[in-house]
Amino acid sequence: MNSPNQTPEFQPKSSPRVAARKFPVPIIAAVAAAGLFAFIVGRTTAPDQTMATGTQTTTETTVTQDEAQGGAQLITFEGDATKTAGVTLATVALTTGGAGIPFNGQVEASPNRVVRVSSVVPGRITRLLVSLGDRVQRGQTLAIVESRAIGEAQSGYQQAGARFDNARSNLGVVQKQARAGVFARAPLEAARRAQVEAQGEVRAQETNVRQARVALDTVLRQAKLGTFSSPALEAARSQKARADESLRVTLAAAGQARARVEAAESELRRRRELASSGAYVSRPVEEARRIVVAAQSARNAAQSEVATTRANLTRAKSLVAEGLMSQRDQEAAQQAFDTATARLETAQSDERTGQKELERQQTLANSNVAGTAEVGAAQSALENARGDVQTRVAETTRAREGVRLADVALSREQAVFGQNIANRREVSGARNGVETAQNALDKARQTLSVVNAAYQRERNISRQNLNNIAQVQAAQNSYNAARADLQAARTALSLLKSAPGGRASVPIVAPLGGIVQERPAAQGEVITADTELMTIADLSIVHVDMFVPEREIGRVRVGSPITATFDALPGRTFRGDIELIQAQVDPKTRTVEAHAEIPNSGDIKPGMFARGRIQTGNGNAQISVPAEAVQDMDGKKVVFVPTAKANTFEVREVSANAPEGGRVVVKSGLKPGQRIVTKGAFMVKAQSMKAALSEE
Repeated sequence: MNSPNQTPEFQPKSSPRVAARKFPVPIIAAVAAAGLFAFIVGRTTAPDQTMATGTQTTTETTVTQDEAQGGAQLITFEGDATKTAGVTLATVALTTGGAGIPFNGQVEASPNRVVRVSSVVPGRITRLLVSLGDRVQRGQTLAIVESRAIGEAQSGYQQAGARFDNARSNLGVVQKQARAGVFARAPLEAARRAQVEAQGEVRAQETNVRQARVALDTVLRQAKLGTFSSPALEAARSQKARADESLRVTLAAAGQARARVEAAESELRRRRELASSGAYVSRPVEEARRIVVAAQSARNAAQSEVATTRANLTRAKSLVAEGLMSQRDQEAAQQAFDTATARLETAQSDERTGQKELERQQTLANSNVAGTAEVGAAQSALENARGDVQTRVAETTRAREGVRLADVALSREQAVFGQNIANRREVSGARNGVETAQNALDKARQTLSVVNAAYQRERNISRQNLNNIAQVQAAQNSYNAARADLQAARTALSLLKSAPGGRASVPIVAPLGGIVQERPAAQGEVITADTELMTIADLSIVHVDMFVPEREIGRVRVGSPITATFDALPGRTFRGDIELIQAQVDPKTRTVEAHAEIPNSGDIKPGMFARGRIQTGNGNAQISVPAEAVQDMDGKKVVFVPTAKANTFEVREVSANAPEGGRVVVKSGLKPGQRIVTKGAFMVKAQSMKAALSEE
């Protein structure tokens, strides 16, 4: 078998003239019928194709067959017969693998080459320098954002700089003071003062010990005389007398409370009798009647006044009309009439109110509410008196308990006096005072020992100049911290894409070159640090998303080459590689999603529809042509190759595999770069057979 790069040495066996061929009658009839049908179809489709270009073909097509040099069979079309037959040519090219797996897909921007540009700081967009669809370069300024955060960072940097300057100045001062020995004297003097104070505390505690011992001697002498026993006994006797007096007072109060209970019970009985006889009813009713009568009298007087003022007003109007009275007098009469009318309305309102109150009091009298209230008040007074009795009884109980406790205390003090317990207690307290003073003295002496050691340590430190070193080290640490803060502030400005002393605005630059696909931001808009300003896509490499049937996925690998064509770019073939194969099969379509990467010079746009093949097989270069380009003639596989003569095609025998996926791998008979008939090959074959039949 010839390799794809070798020219096949193929000489078709044919008679000196095509007309000398002999075909069996049934075959000739079948071929004639097929050729006639194809010819008619080609003729009927030609007008539609010519109408698309605005012209009409009327040239008759004739096919002749000649014998070329070397014995190759040639087929010649006359006029525009090739267009009528729909003949299309294509260039043979090498492909990797077999016929491959066909796919349909859609172009998408590569996810790794799409960047959503956001602001690194919150603020307001002062300028937008690109528009939708613009091509931008990497590092190009896209927008300007004015941010308060940058201003705050600048302020923080200035403050950190001021602290750094102060720390540096302080370090210089401390170093000078350390060289002068300032820090060595102060701790030594403080230790000396502490030593003096500790020595004074020891002397004071020694004095306290001597005084406590003197006090103990005094207490011992007084205890021998019994001085500490008799005062406590007298206090117990006084407490017993006060308890007896309190009991007497509480008993008297309890008696008075019981007397008030009896008086309250008597008053309750009296009020119940008065309520039964209706004595509480007549007084409110009579008062209400008196008010009604007074209101009626006021109303009658007001009615009389209204009548008088009305007559005066009528007379005043007549006199004014006759010119005998002034207008001011008429107004005074009118005012008097209005005042009288208002008094009448007030009197009538008071009368109605009094009538309602009288009716209410009469209703209450009928229900004896007043008597019930008086009885209730008496019952409340009785309850209060009884509560007072209970209180007094409780006080009496407490007073009796006080008397009992006073008796116990008196008995205890009498026992103490008899056993001399008080004297012993005072002596014990004086001895405890001596022990306390001695403990304080011991503590003061221990403190003095510690202070002496501290003073000695400070003297040693002073001799070795360690204090100066410590102060310098502390100042150095402050200086280092201030320098770190300054560096942190500078880093914060760097993260905000600003520099010390810069403006409170930051440019937003393109992280990669590409096309501005989206730009939701608007100039003047206030944004946050994560607000998306625009989307930039680098379309130098695009993705083709495709779905591979489940039965074919085992033949596809990451890196498998593909070829793709696009309806929007006719006649052009693009190559790429499989970049991703998803791990899951779609249960509905039984397909697996895959992505291929294709280099793009700018003609391929996202959203375009793609057709192509995934190359599979052993990876060797081979020639693959459309299946319809290979025809069967005389039991052989042939293709039609155009010659130098217009509308003339050579019949070329080839060795080809079985069709797979609409394409055929040609093992021999063709070379890369040769042109063959791809569409309309059957029409060429039919015309050839028709010519052969006509010669027969």
